[in-house]
Amino acid sequence: MNPDNIVVFLDAIQRTIIATRVDTPASNKLAVTKPVVLNVQPTQDKKLQVQLYPLFFREFTSNRDEFATWIYDESNVVISNIALEANLIAQYKQMFQTSAQVADDGKKVIKLFDDQN
Repeated sequence: MNPDNIVVFLDAIQRTIIATRVDTPASNKLAVTKPVVLNVQPTQDKKLQVQLYPLFFREFTSNRDEFATWIYDESNVVISNIALEANLIAQYKQMFQTSAQVADDGKKVIKLFDDQN
């Protein structure tokens, strides 16, 4: 098992999902939070580019400070016990650090993307 209850699984449409396992409401369910989709694609210089995309953006929810729990039926997923590489785990954890800033007028500013502005 991965550190911090990080789990890797394939969902019903065969996307590779990385998430944090939480207490399961039933024995045949997989409950997770902070799910991301692992996307790997080749570059023109014949290397692989690895990207993690949130399964659902918190910025679209009414309470951005809470992470939703996603419940999967274990019969519809394939769970793996592989140990992820440390850099990938670090990238996953960094995605969920608070990136909110306070604007000059005191309102909270949410950065949706890694832009430098």
